[in-house]
Amino acid sequence: MSSLSPERLRAWRLYFESALALVDVLDAELARDAGMPLRWYDALVHLEETPEGLRMNELAERILYSKSGFTRVVDRMEEAGLVRRVRPDNDRRSILIVLTGTGRDAMEKARRHHRNAIEQHFSHHPTEADIQALTRALEKVSPHVRALRPGRIRT
Repeated sequence: MSSLSPERLRAWRLYFESALALVDVLDAELARDAGMPLRWYDALVHLEETPEGLRMNELAERILYSKSGFTRVVDRMEEAGLVRRVRPDNDRRSILIVLTGTGRDAMEKARRHHRNAIEQHFSHHPTEADIQALTRALEKVSPHVRALRPGRIRT
């Protein structure tokens, strides 16, 4: 039997339900309003932060979504003109995934919709004090669970 208090179990359940529902809502709205799923947005954010590109395995390690089927995701993003595969001159065995100009433009559009949705569905509801308390709590949980998540960045 669990030693968790009813209040801790309630907090967990509310967090879990809210987080999963929010991801579903943000994914659906981003697809509708910006023409890309949240999984693409996640990958494009990392590519935007690394203009020289990332190797496929590096990109897969950074994304928050599952790596399952990630090669097909990149294939579809390339077909849409958002990314391209580039073979570096200094390492002919590697292939980098690089954000294109079209991808950068798509990111700008998606970012506006995504941030508006975050405001509407998340940050509009708690008070500033609630946000500060939630941030402090998640800063304690995040490093612990990220370190345990296989195949992901540990920082």
